[in-house]
Amino acid sequence: MELQQLRLFLAAAESESFTRGAERAFVSQPALSASISKLETEVGVKLFIRNKRNVVLTPAGRKFLQRAKSIVGECARAKDELKQHEVQRRLRLGIINTLSITAVARLIEQYRRENPDLKLDVFDASAAEILKLERESRIDLALTTIRNRSQTTRSFLLSKLLFSEPYFVALPRNHHLRLSKSISIADLDNEPFIGRSHCEHRLVIQDLLKQHNVQLNIAYVTNQDDRALALVEAAVGVAIIPAHYASSRITTLPLTEDQTKRSIGFEWGESENVDEINKFVSFASTASWAYNES
Repeated sequence: MELQQLRLFLAAAESESFTRGAERAFVSQPALSASISKLETEVGVKLFIRNKRNVVLTPAGRKFLQRAKSIVGECARAKDELKQHEVQRRLRLGIINTLSITAVARLIEQYRRENPDLKLDVFDASAAEILKLERESRIDLALTTIRNRSQTTRSFLLSKLLFSEPYFVALPRNHHLRLSKSISIADLDNEPFIGRSHCEHRLVIQDLLKQHNVQLNIAYVTNQDDRALALVEAAVGVAIIPAHYASSRITTLPLTEDQTKRSIGFEWGESENVDEINKFVSFASTASWAYNES
């Protein structure tokens, strides 16, 4: 029995799904399923009842759940105690607020689970606010937009790209343009529009509107992406969103005149906290963030 098997078992048990458990543990669903099957063979009992929609713990699985939690927790604590037990581990992380909160929450929760003695301070901020946090040395690490350093002034020296993505037009599923291959900027003329006031791409869109003499019909302005997506889903209007927000609840199509992409990744500078920075960057680099163009 291996520690990783117990971690995958906990991920599946607590999410009641092999698929969601695999996402939470940052492994593939077949890998999680194979690990649990091997674990069941080793302990000699079935731990899950497998259904089409979810998985449910057997009585033996429920009994094993508490023991697995205890083992994983003790291993994490023992590991941490052996590493500078006299020093409080801490990491100050800034995260740009135009990333999916679902993906961010999953990442933070999993890292805190595996590092219970780490004090992880997370600051949710706009791109401009991230820059201010960097300059004032209030964060050790930023998960933000990465730009050409000749085009901007950054106080952080090092960076690691996670993914690049375009922006899409988000439409209600029953929208009259939903069957189009792409949306032209002219299609947005007088279309009820949900404005995302915190979007770093806003100036590019405003320039395109001006070039093509298009006037938006602003139906709602919000600085919260979950509200913007809910408003699109409820057919209040359309919005322009980063591609990784795409979901089955809305229709997303490319904007014909906009070929730009944003790059998302980590930025950090020289720091005495380099070990914690490297650990988090390495861990987060295994997460699935990227928009899949296939």
